[in-house]
Amino acid sequence: MKTSKKLLAGLMFSSLAAVSTSAMAAGFQLTEQSVVSMGRSHAGAGIVGDDVSAVWYNPAGMTLLPGTQFQISSTIVDLDIDYKGLDGSRENGRDKPAPIPAFFVSHQITDNLWAGLAITSPYGMKIRYGSDWTERERGISGSIMTVDINPNIAWKATEWFSIGAGVSAMYTHSKIKNGLPIVPVGQAYVTGGEFEYKGSDWMFTYNAGIMLSPLETLRFGISYRSAAHVHAKGDYTVRGNLGPMGLSQTNYGYGDLTTPETVMITGTWETTPWLRLSALARWANWKNFKDMRFYTNANDGIYSMLSPQMSSKLTHMTLENNWKSVWLLSLGADIKVNNQWTIRGGIALETDPIHNQTKRTALIPDTKRLWLTCGVSWAPTKNWQIDAAYGHIRGIGHRKLYSHNAVTDAYTEVGKFEKMNAWMGGLQVQYKF
Repeated sequence: MKTSKKLLAGLMFSSLAAVSTSAMAAGFQLTEQSVVSMGRSHAGAGIVGDDVSAVWYNPAGMTLLPGTQFQISSTIVDLDIDYKGLDGSRENGRDKPAPIPAFFVSHQITDNLWAGLAITSPYGMKIRYGSDWTERERGISGSIMTVDINPNIAWKATEWFSIGAGVSAMYTHSKIKNGLPIVPVGQAYVTGGEFEYKGSDWMFTYNAGIMLSPLETLRFGISYRSAAHVHAKGDYTVRGNLGPMGLSQTNYGYGDLTTPETVMITGTWETTPWLRLSALARWANWKNFKDMRFYTNANDGIYSMLSPQMSSKLTHMTLENNWKSVWLLSLGADIKVNNQWTIRGGIALETDPIHNQTKRTALIPDTKRLWLTCGVSWAPTKNWQIDAAYGHIRGIGHRKLYSHNAVTDAYTEVGKFEKMNAWMGGLQVQYKF
């Protein structure tokens, strides 16, 4: 019975991990909602006033956007997750490049009131290893797609103080495939098979922000986005050599977890008419990801076959994750070449959310990250602006992978991710009515 619970725990952990992972930021966050912001490593996000993404980053920043403004963007991400085992085996988690789209619109209702809408993809992942690679039990493939619909309002209380707030409805759909270990379960056994999970959910959050402008050339902002409670419903399939009959079966299940709340502190200073310096400090409360609670209809099919006791003992399970809070710190600069052209660059450092390094999976190869980005904007007319940016994120922290023995609950080092890199390229169009 103890072995049965550990096997199911491993399967469920991998399934919900896909609902909550991203190769672009700590845990499962995507920060790339704006190409302009990405060009300076998101320093000053939401309060610079040079694009409409303030609707998402800090709604108070909408008060810097006169009239009606529209923006659409897409950032393409390519990964290089190069693994080398202690046994000499090699594998790479690179899948096809994945787009991160975003859409924004803001409208000035009165001299002091604004409304805006952001449609973004704040969480996402796409990673794939060979189905027969040596550490397939730590993950074979995973993907997540999210669509977040976020209306906001902003009020300019005084010339130096603005406030904004909004709510979000986010849809998420995830897929995960994981290899099964050789483990005896009751009178049966599982060997060489696969576990696959597909699930989706709607979740709801709220956000708020303030912006202070003590000087015409100096601004500060603080924004907050609440945690979301995920209740992912879906189907999981166990296929392969299940027992002496070699059965496969699909059942219904779901899992609960909590996303991190975030606080973002930003500043921007126009030192001269041609040079702007910006900074960001973002705190993400990954302690919310302390545990995940899973539920399964254990009276159905596979689980009642594996062990008669599972139907009464495994309908509810809690798994400890024990992550920690992380910081993203960035600095950026914009240089205005002339009235049409602006160039920018940025650098950032993000800390590692994994508290216990043995818990790292191939589908969540988190570590400390170094960001290097650059970008350019071209405004051919007073109404149109076209933005482009490029970025490189390099994993520079812990990168070892450990194998988990479901029987003894022991972890053994099996290899290391020699590279954990990402390349980003983005294009964006803005229009001012």
